[in-house]
Amino acid sequence: MEDPHAPVARFLRERRESAGLTRAALGTRAGLSPALIQKIEQGTRTPTLEALTSLFEALDVPELFREHLVSLTLSPRYETPAPVVSPEVPAADLALLADLARPACLMVYPTSDILATNAGWARQFPGMVAGTTLMEWMLLDPMAPAVVLDWERQIHLFVYSFRVTGPGVVPQDRIDALVASCARAAVWERLWTTVPATPDNADAPELLLRHADTGEPTRMALHNLEFSLPRRPWALVTVAPRTAQEE
Repeated sequence: MEDPHAPVARFLRERRESAGLTRAALGTRAGLSPALIQKIEQGTRTPTLEALTSLFEALDVPELFREHLVSLTLSPRYETPAPVVSPEVPAADLALLADLARPACLMVYPTSDILATNAGWARQFPGMVAGTTLMEWMLLDPMAPAVVLDWERQIHLFVYSFRVTGPGVVPQDRIDALVASCARAAVWERLWTTVPATPDNADAPELLLRHADTGEPTRMALHNLEFSLPRRPWALVTVAPRTAQEE
């Protein structure tokens, strides 16, 4: 597995470069010396929590990524790779999923592996079935842009999220296999090597979908619900239309 500190170093360097900042300019913003920033970006110095926080603020890093990068830097629990093959889903979890009225699936992050779906999910996202990944469906299934109406924005965010959160957590051979599969899409190289615009609603994500029942463009709130009891290595992902009050 890749050194868990290397993805942090790479992310900070790329974030600085995409912002058009020199190390000196970033140092002024963050209150850190350019020499220290250089060592952090080269992976020869593990940043302290204080230094990371200052860099996150100076680079306007979304909260979603901050927690992950801090964990990679400071927590030994990420030294063990995530399993390549997900555990079998218990029957009780499948029953819960089937009983949900809204489209829902069980998904493993950061690879976005789909373990199971309910009937609503199958209607809303045709072809995104157990055994696939969300990223591959978005990039390789011709139905995806017809269903996800803000496809370009969403797939860029999904790819970028995987590029940031995968290394150091997912075994490199799994990353390589997923990249090779997704690279069949003509837009892959651009999506993989560029930084998308940071969404304003990172903590309240939404999708613009063609509603499976009405065919109308519908803004859907995306919910990523982790299991705390019983503990599970997957999340329950579901979508629901936004209300008029929310809009």
